[in-house]
Amino acid sequence: MAQTEKKGGLLRKSSASKKPLKEKVVLMYDEIFTTEDPSKCNPRFWEELFLMKVNLEYLEGKLEALDGEELMKIKDNINCLFQHCIQALGEEHPIRVVNALQTLCALIRGVHQKNKSTSGFDIINMLVGFDKAELCMKNLMESLDSLLCAEGSESLKSLCLKLLLCLVTVTDNISQNTILEYVMINSIFEAILQILSSPLSRREHGYDAVVLLALLVNYRKYESVNPYIVKLSIVDDEATLNGMGLVIAQALSEYNRQYKDKEEEHQTGFFSALTNMVGSMFIADADEKISVQTNEAILLALYEAVHLNRNFITVLAQSHPEMGLMTTPTSPIPMTPVTPLGTTPPSSDVISSAELPLDADVQTSNLLITFLKYSSIVMQDTKALINLLKFLMSNETVLLAKHNIFTLALMVVNLFNMFITYGDTFLPTPSSYDELYYEIIRMHQNFDNLYSMVLRLSTNAGQWKEPASKVIHALVNIRAIINHFNPKIESYAAVNHISQLSEDQVLEVVRSNYDTLTLKLQDGLDQYERYSEQHKEAAFFKELVRSISINVRKNLAFNTLSQELLLKEFSTIS
Repeated sequence: MAQTEKKGGLLRKSSASKKPLKEKVVLMYDEIFTTEDPSKCNPRFWEELFLMKVNLEYLEGKLEALDGEELMKIKDNINCLFQHCIQALGEEHPIRVVNALQTLCALIRGVHQKNKSTSGFDIINMLVGFDKAELCMKNLMESLDSLLCAEGSESLKSLCLKLLLCLVTVTDNISQNTILEYVMINSIFEAILQILSSPLSRREHGYDAVVLLALLVNYRKYESVNPYIVKLSIVDDEATLNGMGLVIAQALSEYNRQYKDKEEEHQTGFFSALTNMVGSMFIADADEKISVQTNEAILLALYEAVHLNRNFITVLAQSHPEMGLMTTPTSPIPMTPVTPLGTTPPSSDVISSAELPLDADVQTSNLLITFLKYSSIVMQDTKALINLLKFLMSNETVLLAKHNIFTLALMVVNLFNMFITYGDTFLPTPSSYDELYYEIIRMHQNFDNLYSMVLRLSTNAGQWKEPASKVIHALVNIRAIINHFNPKIESYAAVNHISQLSEDQVLEVVRSNYDTLTLKLQDGLDQYERYSEQHKEAAFFKELVRSISINVRKNLAFNTLSQELLLKEFSTIS
């Protein structure tokens, strides 16, 4: 007997004697993609459609295959499908709700592909029509809010969050996504907080909820009053804030764990902590490290929480058991696409102090420690300070035509000054202080060149006289170190008849001659310019959010929206 094969929405007989047969849902999609009302001949068309398993690939492909003119011809049917999807979200039949959510995802992504170069206005019109947009979007947001807050299917909640992420990232620049006006008016902020405050919901959906919140906070944040910014800034519920902190900490911990495993494969030992982060900043050349990729979405969420909510500061130091030591729960989690190290959602072992009390024998951590470990890994390739000075000097002519490079040079030099003046109070070991001096001495030619450049420009009557003079003043201690130790090193080499000293020999000279070194107290190292995101960092955050939006949309792949788990959960439905 001939075997039946399924491929691309078609049912094929192994024998080539008959034409391929299409699935019923595909035939129904084809009816929607005509200019006729599909319910005219079949009044139960929409009711039957949402009992059919969604074929995401076929539906999105069908939308993408149409040109703009063809899409406009079937606009009424697309609007009708969108509206019936929203109606289906309010039904008790769970399969209808699942299929409606997935159909909405396919519609939004498919229409987006046809409107990449346009604003959200065209997308709204194509999906729902301007005349019905306000009511339909209100009903959609209310349905999603109800599903997220209900004590029901975790898989349905997961799909709701995926749909919201589809909505938010439908354009690269989310501030141009007019659909989000309806998400602002019909807020789901409280639903997101409820997910973060509930241990079960947080374990299953915390990552998506935190990423969604971080994106919503950045919608037109400099142009209008964003209700998500206002509401996030006044959250004071301890369980909610701790829940958000745990999700962020778990994502960073997962990255640290993955890096540790990857590094052990290279047999290079355990990952570095804060010491290596600090050390590599001052080293001009370092060994090649394992390539890393930051989780921009989680870092943005952490930034927004710290920046907007003063109560979140306490979460940074909130102790909890080290997450890498915990056992992953056995409950199923939604499938996620394979993404680069550091961008994947964490496994579902987010815990809270209420879920697992602290034990004297269990190693504890907190979000700040986890973040510092994460930063040490990410910054290991920043070889960001002597080489940065070399770059400024080698490109002086080109850069000075457009920028005041002395502001950046002064920041770099003052960072060295901070470690020279106060390093003994926060560097982990005395040897770290010695190694800082060693690097300054070893790379003295770069500081000499910098001094020559700023001296030349400070003696001219041009526009750079004052900023160059500030760098000269900031270099006084670095030059004192170089001028003090270099003759000592040369003398040591001559006395011992050594042509080239080893690092240990140079460090011995440094340790033996601290007592005769005279440094000046640098004024203003503990002062800083008040941070202002809007005026100085707006362009950076605009590009960062654009990158996150593109990445989130790309990673909402077909297997993310897989029905397998959903159908198992609703196995009572035939």
